Amino acid sequence: MTNPRERVLHKVRALLAKAESTPYAEEAAALTAKAHELIASNAIDLAMLEERTGRGAIVTRMIFIDAPYPKEKFLLLNGAARANNVECLLGLGAKGLKILRDEDRLHELDDAGEFAWIVGYESDLESVELLFTSLLLQAVNVMVNAGSMTDHTGRNRTKSFRRSFLIGFSDVVERRLRATARKATAEADDAQAGSVLPVLASRREEVRDEVLEQFPDTKELKTSVSNAAGIHAGVHAGQRADIGTSRLRGTQKALG
Repeated sequence: MTNPRERVLHKVRALLAKAESTPYAEEAAALTAKAHELIASNAIDLAMLEERTGRGAIVTRMIFIDAPYPKEKFLLLNGAARANNVECLLGLGAKGLKILRDEDRLHELDDAGEFAWIVGYESDLESVELLFTSLLLQAVNVMVNAGSMTDHTGRNRTKSFRRSFLIGFSDVVERRLRATARKATAEADDAQAGSVLPVLASRREEVRDEVLEQFPDTKELKTSVSNAAGIHAGVHAGQRADIGTSRLRGTQKALG
């Protein structure tokens, strides 16, 4: 017999699989939103259970993000992480180099791409990885289907379009995921007489403390947009009802 967590994850995977396969952006957005509603509600239930029975361990995982555009793809990972009480950093750092060396994996440095870290409670990490994998597939499908791009002079602008697309898509998706999480948290806190918010705040603080202990040297990762068509298309794909063309800038954590 499967446990409640596995039943929730089964439903989440099914919803995300449908979102990945549908050609309709509105349907994909609705399915992804429903999946994250389940994730957010289940995460609160688990947090309250662990508060009564003993908290699980904070886990750190290293993730490889494939090229092309690994830094822009990282923004999507970071958005999924921030919406699920997980900290996210870009870069290998001394810790990552030691892991690769100890595990005889230094050859992985030859692969084009970037390493990233996610830090949080294990159930939250699992949710972040599920969301990131699905959202990245959705984003890449739309981005590639847009085809090659040129400007009015005929110069190829495909690379800048796709970079900007991923930034716009990630920005909208993060805002939608965070809104879903806030709604689920507020409803649970009301239903449980204000006991949920302190627990979640304490868990977030513990995760931040763990990041500071493991990665004391971090700096801001800045991103900027250079292709208006790309940002417009990314926002449009991220949320049809929220189209924006303004210049976006964001900051995330990266290892120094």
